[in-house]
Amino acid sequence: MAGDVLYIGIDLGTFRSVMVSSDSHEEEELTVIGTPKDPIARNFLKRDVLFGEEALKNRLALNLFRPLEHGVIKDTNEDRDFIAHFITHLISLSDPETYDRVVAVIGAPAEASYVDKTAIFDAAAGTVNAAMIISEPFAVAYALDMLEHTLVIDIGAGTTDLCRVYGTIPTPEDQMHTEYAGDYVDRKIIEEVQSKYSGAQITKDMARRWKEQHSFVSTSTPDGPIMVDFSIEGKAMTLDITDCVQKACESIVDPIVENVKILIASSNPEYQDAFRRNMILAGGGSGISGLGAMIERKLSDLGDVSVHVVDDPVRLGAMGGLRLAMEVPEEMWKNLTLASR
Repeated sequence: MAGDVLYIGIDLGTFRSVMVSSDSHEEEELTVIGTPKDPIARNFLKRDVLFGEEALKNRLALNLFRPLEHGVIKDTNEDRDFIAHFITHLISLSDPETYDRVVAVIGAPAEASYVDKTAIFDAAAGTVNAAMIISEPFAVAYALDMLEHTLVIDIGAGTTDLCRVYGTIPTPEDQMHTEYAGDYVDRKIIEEVQSKYSGAQITKDMARRWKEQHSFVSTSTPDGPIMVDFSIEGKAMTLDITDCVQKACESIVDPIVENVKILIASSNPEYQDAFRRNMILAGGGSGISGLGAMIERKLSDLGDVSVHVVDDPVRLGAMGGLRLAMEVPEEMWKNLTLASR
């Protein structure tokens, strides 16, 4: 496609990443990298690096890394190499070699989008001609065309990012983040189940699956008891964990609400009412049944509050990045040009 430009939007999540492109490529990948444990594993797998589900499937033969586990790139050369490998892998899924020019907008967790902007920028340098790094909450607002005095609550796996949006790229002062997010809920589910059923044997992956299938808070009612299978000291059991899931899901609500209050109180007083009425609940955690209603209820002392729960939390950040990539004026891309691929 000589002369054509390929536009790419990436949501670089702590647990799951998504890439969408202007030629209709759409890929989802767990943000996990695996390297063989030893030469035998390397010989068996016939690769030096595995990504996503494939890495998890072969995890017993691999050293696994989540390079954005807590919302930032760990400060080692090894982890910077891992994120570079991962970004290169994501972009390669769009077949960029068939285009003369490739530009990308990469949405990252709010903290990483500032602290690690150079590392992410450098990681993209080998695959694209120009790149822009933005925070995931801003990408969500851009996708929804809700840029006028909006407060985004983006609940990911490693972090919950909160961001005031008002028509321009947000500053660090407009954003907050907390580790009360999806991974925290998983840990709390394990803790609650093991407290209720002594000797319960549960992995993080089991807890995550239960959360994804059954999560709810008190403003919602499950269809019935949550019955799941797990072992107690090696014996197979099917037991009720309804109360455990509810407590774990509700454990992240108060810290999020407190941060929302701080962001609203520290905003321009003339626009605080707009922020209260224009909140977006996004990210994988937005799928917790009843969560939007509970946040509204806990913020009711501020006045009239409206929380909009997004319909497509997995793809939304990447779609916002793609839209921004396609709408950025060409002269701005010239200022973001990287070394030739």
